[in-house]
Amino acid sequence: MNPYYPHLFEPLTVKKTTFRNRIWATPNCCFGEHSENVAFASNKARGGAAVVTLSESAVSPEYDVQDPGFGQSVARHNDYNKSRMGDITMIVKALGAIPSIQLNHHGALARPNRSVSGAMPIGPMGFIRERDGVKVQAMDEQMIWKTINDYAMAAAFAQRCGFEMVQVHGGHGWLPAQFLSARTNQRTDDWGGSLENRARFGIEICKAIRKICGPNFLIEYRVSGDEIVAGGMQIDEVCRFAEMIEEHIDFIHVSSGVHDDRHTAAHMIPMIGFVKPGINVELAAQVKRHVHIPVIVVGGIHDPAYAEKILADGKADIIGIGRQLICDPDWPNKVRHNQLDQVIPCMRCNACISDLAFDPLPFGQSKQFGCAANPEVAHDLMIARIPSPQGSRRVIVIGGGPAGMVAAITAGKRGHKVTLLEKSDALGGYLKVMDCEPDKIEVTRYKEYLIRTVCKYADVRLNTEATCPTIQALRPDAVICAVGANIFIPPVPGVDPATAKTFMDAYYRPNSIGKKVILVGGGIVGCETAIFLSEHGHQVTIVEMRSVLSDPNYSYHYLPMMDKLDADPNISYMVNTRCVEATGQDITVEQDGKQQVLAADSIVFCAGLVPDRTQVEALRDACLDFYTVGDCVSAKRIKDATRAAYFTAMNII
Repeated sequence: MNPYYPHLFEPLTVKKTTFRNRIWATPNCCFGEHSENVAFASNKARGGAAVVTLSESAVSPEYDVQDPGFGQSVARHNDYNKSRMGDITMIVKALGAIPSIQLNHHGALARPNRSVSGAMPIGPMGFIRERDGVKVQAMDEQMIWKTINDYAMAAAFAQRCGFEMVQVHGGHGWLPAQFLSARTNQRTDDWGGSLENRARFGIEICKAIRKICGPNFLIEYRVSGDEIVAGGMQIDEVCRFAEMIEEHIDFIHVSSGVHDDRHTAAHMIPMIGFVKPGINVELAAQVKRHVHIPVIVVGGIHDPAYAEKILADGKADIIGIGRQLICDPDWPNKVRHNQLDQVIPCMRCNACISDLAFDPLPFGQSKQFGCAANPEVAHDLMIARIPSPQGSRRVIVIGGGPAGMVAAITAGKRGHKVTLLEKSDALGGYLKVMDCEPDKIEVTRYKEYLIRTVCKYADVRLNTEATCPTIQALRPDAVICAVGANIFIPPVPGVDPATAKTFMDAYYRPNSIGKKVILVGGGIVGCETAIFLSEHGHQVTIVEMRSVLSDPNYSYHYLPMMDKLDADPNISYMVNTRCVEATGQDITVEQDGKQQVLAADSIVFCAGLVPDRTQVEALRDACLDFYTVGDCVSAKRIKDATRAAYFTAMNII
């Protein structure tokens, strides 16, 4: 028995298969490069997960094949695919985990340009899709049975490839869920109407898999415990469905939400600031009261103490973990030994999933993927090609934000002698702002992890201004400059940049902000600052020059945030609006050629960041090998900053 987390590390035996613990690596992504897929899966197995599940394998190629940058294919039953998947299953099993693969069909949500034949999508009902005008074909009896057989053939091929189980994705609005939900299934035949009829498609899939793969091949069924949309499946019906399908499966996996309504994205992939961890726990607990098979729960459960409590309280039998095992695949082993200070904390920022889903690369090209907290993720091959350092070098890192700390940690781990200079009295850079937001504790945990780790690998000097003489006195072989960016104050007549209030004042000095606020800039930072101010009793009007707030391309973040803004009576916003002039605390704005004066107690600027190139140029002559990383190059995301910092430090040889 594990002395720290006895329930989490209790083995589980189902039929002839024994799982070493209750931690399952849920399906999340794959890559176009086969070797990266092997590394991605093997890292999770080596890290201690009991099950490693590959993601989103389409079962019907004529209707629904993901591009090579997203999923493995069990629809193409050939020796080439068998060999590639066999590579993965062999190493996963050798490392003590059970390999599984998710079987999926997008049904009415499929994209014709990603199918082999270009055929129109199919589903329980025929209709014209509102979002893109694509015609969805209603499945007749023959098509239904053919698709059921596709699932069975895909499972049989997976079994031949060495997989010991499959996950049938029957949630999130995919094809089995489209049949199950009365919202998307109004058929009047044996496949629609009553819950028993609507459940038939998913049940027949599992019966067909069982028949062809045998009684000891394990079947996991994922379901949305609540679709969170009008007319969709809710927990009472889901529990009845669980009772119906129980005899045909071995595990039931509880999530929530649907893909055709991205407003539910915050539940499918619970995001920091909008949904608390464990959003599906009570749904799973209700399902568990109705079945006698193990119940898996998923949804941002990254705290081992919380995971242990869920199991100890009998609310679930297995904890499904996705993003935390992307961020740190060694999480299970570190938790098993109670080495929590060594865990790289997932921030639930969704930089991984958002880039995978919304990367603009065309069909057929590998998707951009990575992790904001761990720049090594998905780059195993590139890292392996970097030569080891020829010796220990003196490396000076300037700036103690995330880029600077990652650079210092990486260089220190490579054996270099590292000194980090930070002009303020604390490390963290702009991450420190999140200390003010209890709903974003994951960012604070990441910041604290970086601080703990950098102090192991570098001589950290706070309250130290970097100048050419001070740097040269340290006799560096290389300098990594990560001095960050400055807050941009737009040139609005009547605004003094020296005294203008910014989002930093809003977070650190909220008492200096009046009750009625005009917030200039409606990007992500502006929107989140508005929410923060509203929660602290302010009335906020956002003024944004563009036609939209934030970034609609990343709907996993955008839609939940907009839902929160729109539901808040203390927040309003104006788009296509520019600031003309400030007079005292009032500001004149122009929208559609018409000007108006907005009265306020405070004007707060959230108009972005400008790289601190002045400081960069002042320091450039401090060392011949001088590198710049992070916001001082281009003010982007944490993920971009940490990746650049990591590979810059890795290449100091």
